Amino acid sequence: MPHDPRGHSHGEAIEGRHSRGYDRMARLLMKPLYRRIAKDVAASAPQGATLLDVGTGPGILLAALGPMRPDLRFVGVDLSADMIDHARRNLADLRDRLELHAADVASLPLDDGRFDLVVSTYSSHHWGDPEAGAAEIARVLRRGGRFVDYDFPRAPFDALTRRSGLDRVRATRFKTGLGPLMKTLRFEAAAS
Repeated sequence: MPHDPRGHSHGEAIEGRHSRGYDRMARLLMKPLYRRIAKDVAASAPQGATLLDVGTGPGILLAALGPMRPDLRFVGVDLSADMIDHARRNLADLRDRLELHAADVASLPLDDGRFDLVVSTYSSHHWGDPEAGAAEIARVLRRGGRFVDYDFPRAPFDALTRRSGLDRVRATRFKTGLGPLMKTLRFEAAAS
Protein backbone atom coordinates (compact mmCIF):
# COMPACT_ATOMS: atom_id res chain seq x y z
CA MET A 1 0.00 0.00 0.00
CA PRO A 2 1.39 3.45 -0.87
CA HIS A 3 2.19 5.87 1.81
CA ASP A 4 -0.66 6.56 4.18
CA PRO A 5 0.17 10.21 3.87
CA ARG A 6 -0.16 12.23 6.94
CA GLY A 7 -1.15 15.57 5.42
CA HIS A 8 -4.75 15.13 6.51
CA SER A 9 -6.94 16.97 8.95
CA HIS A 10 -8.44 14.15 10.96
CA GLY A 11 -7.49 10.94 12.68
CA GLU A 12 -4.22 10.08 14.28
CA ALA A 13 -0.74 10.50 12.90
CA ILE A 14 1.39 7.42 12.37
CA GLU A 15 3.81 7.41 15.29
CA GLY A 16 6.21 5.07 17.11
CA ARG A 17 6.66 1.52 15.88
CA HIS A 18 3.98 2.05 13.22
CA SER A 19 5.98 4.88 11.68
CA ARG A 20 9.13 2.76 11.70
CA GLY A 21 7.29 -0.08 9.94
CA TYR A 22 5.76 2.31 7.44
CA ASP A 23 9.13 3.91 6.68
CA ARG A 24 10.71 0.50 6.11
CA MET A 25 7.84 -0.66 3.86
CA ALA A 26 7.88 2.55 1.82
CA ARG A 27 11.66 2.46 1.31
CA LEU A 28 11.73 -1.23 0.37
CA LEU A 29 8.47 -1.86 -1.47
CA MET A 30 7.13 1.42 -2.81
CA LYS A 31 10.21 2.90 -4.49
CA PRO A 32 9.15 1.84 -8.02
CA LEU A 33 5.77 3.57 -7.62
CA TYR A 34 7.35 6.75 -6.27
CA ARG A 35 9.99 6.75 -9.02
CA ARG A 36 7.19 6.64 -11.61
CA ILE A 37 5.38 9.54 -9.93
CA ALA A 38 8.69 11.42 -9.56
CA LYS A 39 9.32 11.11 -13.32
CA ASP A 40 5.88 12.60 -14.00
CA VAL A 41 6.47 15.44 -11.54
CA ALA A 42 9.99 16.06 -12.92
CA ALA A 43 8.57 16.39 -16.43
CA SER A 44 6.02 19.01 -15.38
CA ALA A 45 7.87 21.09 -12.76
CA PRO A 46 9.06 24.49 -13.99
CA GLN A 47 12.81 25.14 -14.07
CA GLY A 48 14.07 26.23 -10.63
CA ALA A 49 10.66 25.61 -9.01
CA THR A 50 9.90 25.45 -5.33
CA LEU A 51 7.81 22.34 -4.68
CA LEU A 52 5.64 21.43 -1.69
CA ASP A 53 4.95 17.74 -0.97
CA VAL A 54 1.80 17.49 1.17
CA GLY A 55 1.73 14.27 3.20
CA THR A 56 5.39 13.59 2.52
CA GLY A 57 5.51 10.65 4.93
CA PRO A 58 9.07 9.31 5.07
CA GLY A 59 10.04 11.41 2.03
CA ILE A 60 10.22 8.66 -0.60
CA LEU A 61 8.81 10.83 -3.43
CA LEU A 62 11.29 13.63 -2.74
CA ALA A 63 14.15 11.12 -2.46
CA ALA A 64 13.31 9.89 -5.97
CA LEU A 65 12.73 13.39 -7.38
CA GLY A 66 15.84 15.07 -5.93
CA PRO A 67 18.45 13.46 -8.22
CA MET A 68 16.19 13.85 -11.28
CA ARG A 69 15.82 17.61 -10.79
CA PRO A 70 18.76 19.19 -8.97
CA ASP A 71 17.32 22.64 -9.80
CA LEU A 72 14.26 22.17 -7.55
CA ARG A 73 13.83 23.27 -3.94
CA PHE A 74 11.62 21.13 -1.70
CA VAL A 75 9.34 21.54 1.28
CA GLY A 76 7.63 18.52 2.83
CA VAL A 77 4.78 18.58 5.33
CA ASP A 78 3.29 15.70 7.24
CA LEU A 79 0.90 15.47 10.17
CA SER A 80 3.24 13.04 11.94
CA ALA A 81 6.37 14.35 13.64
CA ASP A 82 7.75 10.79 13.48
CA MET A 83 7.30 10.74 9.70
CA ILE A 84 9.12 14.06 9.45
CA ASP A 85 11.98 12.53 11.45
CA HIS A 86 12.12 9.59 9.01
CA ALA A 87 12.00 12.00 6.06
CA ARG A 88 14.85 14.03 7.55
CA ARG A 89 17.01 10.89 7.67
CA ASN A 90 15.91 9.60 4.25
CA LEU A 91 16.50 13.00 2.64
CA ALA A 92 19.84 13.86 4.22
CA ASP A 93 21.42 14.22 0.77
CA LEU A 94 18.92 16.99 -0.07
CA ARG A 95 19.25 18.96 3.17
CA ASP A 96 20.70 22.05 1.44
CA ARG A 97 17.51 22.44 -0.63
CA LEU A 98 14.94 20.93 1.74
CA GLU A 99 12.66 22.15 4.50
CA LEU A 100 10.38 19.84 6.54
CA HIS A 101 7.43 20.64 8.81
CA ALA A 102 5.06 18.60 10.98
CA ALA A 103 1.79 20.27 9.97
CA ASP A 104 -1.81 19.70 8.95
CA VAL A 105 -2.75 20.49 5.33
CA ALA A 106 -5.66 22.57 6.66
CA SER A 107 -3.22 24.88 8.50
CA LEU A 108 0.08 25.13 6.64
CA PRO A 109 2.84 27.13 8.42
CA LEU A 110 4.03 28.52 5.07
CA ASP A 111 3.99 31.92 3.36
CA ASP A 112 1.39 32.92 0.78
CA GLY A 113 2.36 32.44 -2.87
CA ARG A 114 5.59 30.60 -2.11
CA PHE A 115 5.24 27.53 -4.35
CA ASP A 116 5.25 26.86 -8.07
CA LEU A 117 4.01 23.30 -7.62
CA VAL A 118 2.25 21.39 -4.83
CA VAL A 119 2.12 17.60 -5.02
CA SER A 120 0.22 15.09 -2.94
CA THR A 121 0.40 11.30 -3.26
CA TYR A 122 -2.32 9.11 -1.80
CA SER A 123 -3.12 11.72 0.81
CA SER A 124 -6.24 13.71 -0.08
CA HIS A 125 -8.63 10.82 0.58
CA HIS A 126 -7.52 11.03 4.25
CA TRP A 127 -8.15 14.75 4.70
CA GLY A 128 -11.01 15.45 7.10
CA ASP A 129 -11.78 18.76 5.38
CA PRO A 130 -10.61 18.61 1.74
CA GLU A 131 -11.97 22.09 1.02
CA ALA A 132 -9.90 23.62 3.83
CA GLY A 133 -6.82 21.70 2.67
CA ALA A 134 -7.34 22.84 -0.92
CA ALA A 135 -7.84 26.45 0.20
CA GLU A 136 -4.51 26.29 2.05
CA ILE A 137 -2.83 24.81 -1.03
CA ALA A 138 -4.31 27.60 -3.16
CA ARG A 139 -3.02 30.16 -0.64
CA VAL A 140 0.58 28.90 -0.74
CA LEU A 141 0.67 28.52 -4.55
CA ARG A 142 1.83 31.36 -6.76
CA ARG A 143 -0.76 32.67 -9.23
CA GLY A 144 -0.87 30.10 -12.03
CA GLY A 145 0.97 27.54 -9.89
CA ARG A 146 -0.18 23.93 -10.11
CA PHE A 147 -1.48 21.35 -7.67
CA VAL A 148 -1.09 17.72 -8.77
CA ASP A 149 -2.80 15.06 -6.68
CA TYR A 150 -2.13 11.35 -7.27
CA ASP A 151 -4.78 9.38 -5.44
CA PHE A 152 -7.36 6.61 -5.59
CA PRO A 153 -10.53 7.24 -7.63
CA ARG A 154 -12.55 7.66 -4.40
CA ALA A 155 -10.51 10.72 -3.37
CA PRO A 156 -12.48 13.97 -2.94
CA PHE A 157 -11.28 15.55 -6.19
CA ASP A 158 -14.44 17.66 -6.66
CA ALA A 159 -14.10 19.13 -3.17
CA LEU A 160 -10.56 20.27 -4.01
CA THR A 161 -11.87 22.91 -6.40
CA ARG A 162 -15.03 23.87 -4.52
CA ARG A 163 -14.56 27.37 -3.05
CA SER A 164 -10.82 26.81 -2.73
CA GLY A 165 -9.20 29.14 -5.27
CA LEU A 166 -8.10 26.16 -7.36
CA ASP A 167 -9.41 25.63 -10.89
CA ARG A 168 -9.63 22.09 -12.20
CA VAL A 169 -7.35 21.54 -15.19
CA ARG A 170 -7.73 17.80 -15.81
CA ALA A 171 -8.09 14.40 -14.22
CA THR A 172 -6.60 11.38 -15.98
CA ARG A 173 -5.75 7.81 -15.09
CA PHE A 174 -2.18 7.41 -13.94
CA LYS A 175 -0.44 4.15 -14.70
CA THR A 176 1.28 3.04 -11.52
CA GLY A 177 2.82 -0.09 -13.01
CA LEU A 178 1.12 -2.07 -10.24
CA GLY A 179 -1.94 -3.18 -12.21
CA PRO A 180 -5.60 -2.98 -11.14
CA LEU A 181 -4.80 -3.04 -7.42
CA MET A 182 -3.49 0.51 -7.58
CA LYS A 183 -6.02 2.38 -9.70
CA THR A 184 -4.84 5.95 -9.48
CA LEU A 185 -6.02 9.26 -10.85
CA ARG A 186 -3.76 12.21 -11.57
CA PHE A 187 -5.79 15.30 -10.72
CA GLU A 188 -4.39 18.66 -11.71
CA ALA A 189 -5.61 22.11 -10.69
CA ALA A 190 -4.24 25.63 -11.07
CA ALA A 191 -4.22 28.53 -8.63
CA SER A 192 -6.40 31.36 -9.90
